This record gives sequence, structure tokens and C-alpha cells, in this order.
Amino acid sequence: MTLGDQLTQQALTCGRRVTLAAAPPGIVRLAITLSDGSVQHFERRTIDGEDGWRATDFEAPGAGCYFDEPVTAEWGRGLNALTC
Repeated sequence: MTLGDQLTQQALTCGRRVTLAAAPPGIVRLAITLSDGSVQHFERRTIDGEDGWRATDFEAPGAGCYFDEPVTAEWGRGLNALTC
């Protein structure tokens, strides 16, 4: 499993809230708040399908980091379901 898939699995299984975040035209951006209050972000171009997702910013109280990790279509399906 890739790092992007691991981040997605954690967000989909432990997420408490999903927000469609503001994004430039042509981009879909999700913010998933985890049980500890941290937030994992994901984004894809609107023309991409379930295999176009990337795990990006991770925000945590007092810390944070940036990822640019691809998410496979298997886990991208779950992210797509949240955008409907």
C-alpha cells in the first residue's frame, strides 16, 4: 500500500467530518477532520477520475506537513463518493 493510500485509509476510516474546501476552478479539494482534530486534505483535477486523487496538506494542532502523494483508484473511489 502506498503512503497516499495509507493516508486515505486513515481519513476514510477515522474521519469525523468532511468538507469540500475552496479550490481554484478545475480542482476538487476535500478536507477530512480526524478524531484527534487533525485535518487531512486531498485534491484532484475535476477532469480526473478516481485515480487522480492526491493526499496533500496535513494539519495538526501545533504541527503540520505537506504531502503530494498519489492515491490509487481503489481508495480514490471512496474520496469520490464524498464529493457527491
